[in-house]
Amino acid sequence: MNKTAHLVVAAAAALVLTAAARAAVTLNAARVGAVDVPALAKFYESAFGLKEVNRIKFRDTVEIMMNFGDSTDAAKANPSAQIVIMHRASNELKDPVPHLIFNVSDMDATVAAIEAAGGKMAGKPRPFGKTGIVIGMATDPAGNRMELIQQPKH
Repeated sequence: MNKTAHLVVAAAAALVLTAAARAAVTLNAARVGAVDVPALAKFYESAFGLKEVNRIKFRDTVEIMMNFGDSTDAAKANPSAQIVIMHRASNELKDPVPHLIFNVSDMDATVAAIEAAGGKMAGKPRPFGKTGIVIGMATDPAGNRMELIQQPKH
């Protein structure tokens, strides 16, 4: 076999191995932080209906895992990615890029729930061009940013 043929075979093998590795990757969770972890968990339960599915206690802190479901049992059985809340020393965030992204079916109702639970909107939700999509940006009481996306209503 000539040198070019060896390179082609090696490249094909690398692609097969890479594709196989990517096929097994899923999102497990998204992590946010707060000085008061239990208080922030209550916000996400009140604003979005998330339920606590696990709690890990460390020496001086706690980490709470949350997921969607009509009940705690349903949330525990939900295979979707969880939101994990961990302790951090300060709620002062400087980087505007990291944030949770939620799909919402009713932007107005979601905004009302966020504000009633103690969150803040960063302006009024707006249409995304002429797509029919509406996007809103909010912060939870610990300063974590959230993006709300409402798909077009048909």
